[in-house]
Amino acid sequence: MRNPLLNWLFYGHIWIALAAAGLSWQSTFLSSGDATVHASHYFVFFATLGVYTLHRLLSYRRAGGQPDGRRYRVVALHPGISLMIGAGSLLVAISLAFSFPLRAFWPVVLALPFTFFYLIPLYPGGRRLRDLPYLKVVWVALAWTFMTDLFPAFSIHARPVEPVLRFFFTLSVALLFDLRDVDLDRRQGVRTLAGAHPGRNRALAMILLLICALVSFLRYQPATGLGLAIAYGMAMGIARWTSAGRGEDFFATIVNGILLLPPLGLLLLG
Repeated sequence: MRNPLLNWLFYGHIWIALAAAGLSWQSTFLSSGDATVHASHYFVFFATLGVYTLHRLLSYRRAGGQPDGRRYRVVALHPGISLMIGAGSLLVAISLAFSFPLRAFWPVVLALPFTFFYLIPLYPGGRRLRDLPYLKVVWVALAWTFMTDLFPAFSIHARPVEPVLRFFFTLSVALLFDLRDVDLDRRQGVRTLAGAHPGRNRALAMILLLICALVSFLRYQPATGLGLAIAYGMAMGIARWTSAGRGEDFFATIVNGILLLPPLGLLLLG
C-alpha cells in the first residue's frame, strides 16, 4: 500500500474511526428510527481517531521505535503529525462533549479504564489489561460497546438486545485481529485463544457473527433485520478466510471493514 492517502486512511486510523461513527449511527437509528447524523456520532469519530492514534504512537515509542510492521508506518514516518492528530481529535471530542447532558456520559466513564489501562500498567511495574490471559479481546469489545452503542443511544433508550449484539460483534472482530497478532503476543508472553487454538478462535468469531445475524433478523423489522443479517453473513464469509498468514493490509482494510458492514446494510436496506 504505497499510496500516502490510503496509508493515512487505513493506517492513520481514519477507517476505524469511520467504522465507530457508523456503528454509533446504527445504534441511534435502531433506537429511534432517526437517520440524522448527530453530534454524538462526531464525538465517537474524533474520540476513536484520537485514542487509536495516540495508542499506536505510544506503543511505538514504548518499543523504542523498533517495530517495523505496516501498522506503525504512519507514526514512524510522521510522529509529530500523528501526535497533533491524536491530541487535536481528543480536543475536538472534548469540545463536543459540552453539548451532551451529563447523564449521557456514564458509558464513556466506564470505557475509560479499559481504554487507558489497555496499554498502561495497572500499577508501576504491573500488568496491562492486554497482558491478562485470554481477556485482551474482551476489554476491546467492552470499550467498543460502551462507546458505539450505550453512549450514543443512551438518551433515547437503546433496544435492550443491541448492546449484547454489539458486544458479540466487536468481540468477533477482536478475535479475528488476534490472529494477526499471534507472533507479537507470543513474544510478549500474552496468551490468547488465537495463539493457542487458532481454529477455535476463528470458529468462535463465526458463531458470534451467526448469533448476531439470526437475532437481528428475528428481532427487528423485516427490512432492517434483513439488512443486518446480510451484513453479518458477509462478515462470516470474511472471517472464514481470515488467518494468521494474511498480510497486515488485509487486516487493516478488510477485517476493519467488517465494522462498517452493519451500518451499510442498514443504510442500503433498513
